[in-house]
Amino acid sequence: MMKTDTTLQRENRAGSKWFKWAPSSDTSLALVTELLMIGAYYVTTHWLHSDLAAFVVFGVLTNLIINVSLPVWWIAYHRRQPLSELGITTRRWLPSLLIGIGLAAFSALGLRHKAAGMDWLPHVLYNAVILWEPFFVFSWLQLRFDRAFGIVPGVLLAGLSFAAYHIGTYPPAGLVTLLISGLLFAVVFRLTSNLLTVWPLLWCVGSSIGTLMGGMQFTWSQVATWSVILLIQLGFIGYTWWRQRKR
Repeated sequence: MMKTDTTLQRENRAGSKWFKWAPSSDTSLALVTELLMIGAYYVTTHWLHSDLAAFVVFGVLTNLIINVSLPVWWIAYHRRQPLSELGITTRRWLPSLLIGIGLAAFSALGLRHKAAGMDWLPHVLYNAVILWEPFFVFSWLQLRFDRAFGIVPGVLLAGLSFAAYHIGTYPPAGLVTLLISGLLFAVVFRLTSNLLTVWPLLWCVGSSIGTLMGGMQFTWSQVATWSVILLIQLGFIGYTWWRQRKR
């Protein structure tokens, strides 16, 4: 029987300690997906020179399947738990949205400086349609680590995971910046454990700044391509939500 939101809230309150030790199969799968992500990011960045090959490996196999579809399937269909276990919930939606709006507006000041003199709109929209990254790092990895090791280790491991798959792509100083950014995002996400806190508004602005620091600039064609991936991801999540509501 699928656990209800109320049941899980009660369990999480009972076990929501700053530090604990309760690893499970969820923890193991989270670690495996992080290792797969590290490998896929490195291979795509350094070995694949064809746009089509990079899209298949990184866009479809990694981001669509491993980073989003697998966690949703594992939680909703295998574990038979609600999507709130992945930060997809109406609980605390208003404070989550307001936090996201406020921090995005503040971060926009830095983006304005970084994006001066460039066609910034496609770059920002590209980062807006990238659901997989905040979902993977915070909704999936952080909440699994939180359940297994406690709030503080959950935040630390989420930040480390975010920085880890950029190794080999960003210089050491850039990795330190990414680590700090990942930790800050993780703290913000943990305030409500609702994905709305970090996506789409805050991530759209924050990730735009980070990718510009990494020397990246995205185009309209990339926005269109990744919008298709986003629609598939949202379709699967929406169907799963509808199915659970129907039950």
